[in-house]
Amino acid sequence: MTQNVLAFAAQKTEEGEKVAFITVTAISGSSPASAGQVMAVLADGSTAGTVGGGASEYRLIKQAVQAIKDGTGVFEFAFDHAEEGMTCGGSLKGVGNVLGNQASIAVFGGGHVAQSFVKVAALTGFNVTVIEDREEFATDFKDARYVVCTPDKYEEAGALAGCDYAVICTRGHRTDTDALRYCLTKSLKYLGMIGSAKKTATVLKILRDEGVPDEVRERVFAPIGLDIASGAPAEIAISIMAEILLVKNRGKTAHKRAL
Repeated sequence: MTQNVLAFAAQKTEEGEKVAFITVTAISGSSPASAGQVMAVLADGSTAGTVGGGASEYRLIKQAVQAIKDGTGVFEFAFDHAEEGMTCGGSLKGVGNVLGNQASIAVFGGGHVAQSFVKVAALTGFNVTVIEDREEFATDFKDARYVVCTPDKYEEAGALAGCDYAVICTRGHRTDTDALRYCLTKSLKYLGMIGSAKKTATVLKILRDEGVPDEVRERVFAPIGLDIASGAPAEIAISIMAEILLVKNRGKTAHKRAL
């Protein structure tokens, strides 16, 4: 059983998902769990393994899902089964470790900017997922999970699974619009779209005409990145990452020098 749970957790983190891996460290009395028993919980509440079932396990799953949502690295738990209405009269305690808890980013598009950006993102410590409808670009992304799908399959393919950040830099207005429309249905810490002021205004107007509320559209960083006065793909990639790090670390656009 433990090996199956470990394999499940490893597979899901490899796919870019966050997993709360729970271990029972001690029990007392007549507990339905055993010390060393493990369970893996995903962000949607689905599980592998068990720590005894019942109301305690239900509460623990909710605690694990909240830890994943909050970005918690490690959390402890302790339950008295009698307080949960169970007749066994025992208790259990343990620890949960959220695996795959490093920041994860989805990049829509596989062109020159995306290729440079993925290298920068991986170097910065992000888990990276690239979403493209062109399978032949897969070999250009050694540091990322590569998902081949068209916009109508984004949800089915889990394009944003486990991702808190998203960058849209596809090959055209239509595919950018498709990606943005999809991303705006998700809760993200950062969402940016590449393009000139005119182009991004055009895409945002399309969504406004479709009825997307102003407060939703205003979540988008577009045009994307800091203004570094350069059109070179590698430099654009760095400007995008700088903007993301400002958001992630709650920084500010100011020089640190004291002069």
